[in-house]
Amino acid sequence: MENELADYIFNYCYEFYNEKERKAREHYSGQVKFGDRDNLPEPLEKLRQRMMTDDTEIIGLLEKGYPQFIKTTAERIYREHKSELKLNLCPKCKRIARTPTARQCRFCRYDWHDKM
Repeated sequence: MENELADYIFNYCYEFYNEKERKAREHYSGQVKFGDRDNLPEPLEKLRQRMMTDDTEIIGLLEKGYPQFIKTTAERIYREHKSELKLNLCPKCKRIARTPTARQCRFCRYDWHDKM
């Protein structure tokens, strides 16, 4: 799977995540936001506790790094939900657009603003 397609699916097809993938993404975000900081104000400490997990299965999804987690999650979603995905493909070269609403291809530069 191309990195661009994996990123698109990971970022815009959230409804197809399973619960463990949602928790792993949230856990990673908590790591980025809070790291190992101590003495957080109470509201931030509650947020950290909500985001972070001790579940080894969820943490295991991230053990090969976040880029691999993105790829693995996107590949699973594509494999299991290919017919349900609303992928925004360039009408000319058939590669994935940058976002679901993009109307210009980042690869071949084709513009379909006036053609839809």
